Amino acid sequence: MASKPEIVVGIDFGTTFSGFSWAANSGLKRVHLVTDWETSNAFEGTNEKVRTWISYTRNQPTSFGYTAVGRPFKWFKILLQPDHYSQSVQDVRNANKGLREFSKSLEEVISDYLSWIWLRGKEDIARKQGHDFELRYDIRVILTVPAAWKPIAKDRTLRAAKRAGLPENIELVTEPEAAALATLSAKSDEHELQKGDVFVVCDAGGGTVDLISYQVLNPSPLQIKECGVGEGDLCGSAFLDLGFENIIKTKIGESKYNTTKEKDRKKMLEDFEYRIKRHFNGDITKNYSVELRGAGDDPDEDDDLIDVRGSAVCTIFDHVCNKIDTLVENQVKQVKAEGLKVKAILLVGGFGSSKYLHSRLDKIYRQRGINVLQANDPWSAVCRGATMWGLEHKAVVSRNARYSYGYSVNVPFESGKHDMVDRYWDVSEGIHRARDQMGWLLKWGEEIQAGRTLVWFDYNTFKESDLLSSSTRSFTRNLHYSEARIAPSKKSHDVIPLVSVDFQIDSQRILETTENRKGADGNLWRDVNFKMEIELRNADLGFTVLYMGKKVGYMKASYRENF
Repeated sequence: MASKPEIVVGIDFGTTFSGFSWAANSGLKRVHLVTDWETSNAFEGTNEKVRTWISYTRNQPTSFGYTAVGRPFKWFKILLQPDHYSQSVQDVRNANKGLREFSKSLEEVISDYLSWIWLRGKEDIARKQGHDFELRYDIRVILTVPAAWKPIAKDRTLRAAKRAGLPENIELVTEPEAAALATLSAKSDEHELQKGDVFVVCDAGGGTVDLISYQVLNPSPLQIKECGVGEGDLCGSAFLDLGFENIIKTKIGESKYNTTKEKDRKKMLEDFEYRIKRHFNGDITKNYSVELRGAGDDPDEDDDLIDVRGSAVCTIFDHVCNKIDTLVENQVKQVKAEGLKVKAILLVGGFGSSKYLHSRLDKIYRQRGINVLQANDPWSAVCRGATMWGLEHKAVVSRNARYSYGYSVNVPFESGKHDMVDRYWDVSEGIHRARDQMGWLLKWGEEIQAGRTLVWFDYNTFKESDLLSSSTRSFTRNLHYSEARIAPSKKSHDVIPLVSVDFQIDSQRILETTENRKGADGNLWRDVNFKMEIELRNADLGFTVLYMGKKVGYMKASYRENF
């Protein structure tokens, strides 16, 4: 039976805005971008993306995106990796409060939102491919995640997506990688790339700013590889909104600000978004005014206009852009350390279209012979790039490890190498061992070829009497990771449990395939050797356990980290 044709869907699930694109994986492979999101005012109009907002009434989702009413959930994506910085943002605190108020889990809220965006996107596909497209096509979804996210956050994203009713065939790709594919493919089509060119891709979005550096291996067909370890931070354009709100609170007083209506504050911030933020170029002589109903002292007077100096707006931008400057410089230094030179810094994402961000980076790097370029259609680059990645992800030949991956092992003790505090007596073999030493399968910064699999050989020792008294034996192995650039030699605070792999092997099979040996304690022991394979996918991990060359019957991999 002939296989069905395929439709590839790219979903850019963002902190503040999200997008949906798709393409049939045949013919011209044209990427379609959903732009007809329902809006509530003329400001928004036809947009390439939609707000990552969701409102609930009596615990049920009732409105989404631009039309979300009341006090919608915002910034909930950040809660997937709620590190210490998350709680510094009021909207994140509100999202956490809302979860408790509505008795909702984070996974439920995200799945409700993804379910809505999936339905809206399918409507667009149906209008162009027919309402029976799901019967005629196989559907594959590419979902974007920040480059700096830890594996547990990526796993939570996948679980929420599957709960939302998205197809089982879901893959993850990092946001800057998707953006790089969209941007560099366009430059390849325009014959602007040469072999050896190095680009820093700066994906400046609403919540996060992510960066990765790439070297062009082949301009056409496009092949690139990472030449630095990607990184990111919470310093997107939404922090400009927070800064602007703080200015208004300072000018009229926080107590007065809090008495204004939510809808009026929303309208004021939309005015800032579309009239000031998106067009600010650093001119501190230009002053602005915004209206906030109820801000004036006299309800009978039209004094709700609030004046804001251009210098104050510039201060907001500088506070956020300083962090971006540091991220960009770190990438440039990484590239230089590899003996390479950056040709250009490519700005993508909604914040990447900022005139001010471009001008300040251009001033820094022009004198160093590095161009700072803004991509065409930067706001939708990640979304379009996700679909393009699904169509032809072989363009990215290799990546650099953001973490070291390894395991804890007890090894024969060596004086001068191991600490005495780690020494213990192994009764089964009659030797001293050093406990909790690290065996690293992959180290930070190491180049990872596409499709690479890590192999981990290990064993357990059982008393023969225990094997005879039970039908199966249970095993647990923990994969650890470290963000340290030099991987620790033994367990420490820099070594963090990542995944617990639980599996079982039939006791009778062990007895039939192993030989017993007499231990130092006089008991009979059996050594059970097995192999674990860890597939390094583009943005997550896959696990397989083999015993005597065959997959074990039961295996479960669970992420251990609990923020």
